[in-house]
Amino acid sequence: MANPKREYHPDDIAIWPDGWWMTLDELWRGGDAGRSDDYEIVRIEDHDRLRALGVAEELDIE
Repeated sequence: MANPKREYHPDDIAIWPDGWWMTLDELWRGGDAGRSDDYEIVRIEDHDRLRALGVAEELDIE
């Protein structure tokens, strides 16, 4: 069983309520360009959640 408290990975996804998303690596490098901090972090391996949020296809997740 995976440890739910593990550190976030740079490939994990930050997604805002309006559907805008980026990897945590991009966010950590300042790629948020002034966006709010009300994003959800979704682990890259959580394919079900990424599908539900509508970003799985953009990430080439089947």
